[in-house]
Amino acid sequence: MNTKLRTYILCANQKAMALYKLSKETLMTSTSYDFMVFGFSKWEDVIEDMEEWEDFVAIDETTYHELHANLCVKLRALIRYF
Repeated sequence: MNTKLRTYILCANQKAMALYKLSKETLMTSTSYDFMVFGFSKWEDVIEDMEEWEDFVAIDETTYHELHANLCVKLRALIRYF
């Protein structure tokens, strides 16, 4: 049994974070892909990656999965364009 407590965060630039603060759905329906979600057990595992972003906020596991899936769809569409 895994007893490690996982933490989930959303990291984003200011524009994407402003969209998220309006609502998760606002970010997800936008064309913004300037965000990343992380799930981790130790802050040391993500602290370096977090430095690339302007802001972060704690999220729950469900939101983590929803935003991760949304980002995958957006990036797949971007890759197909090129």
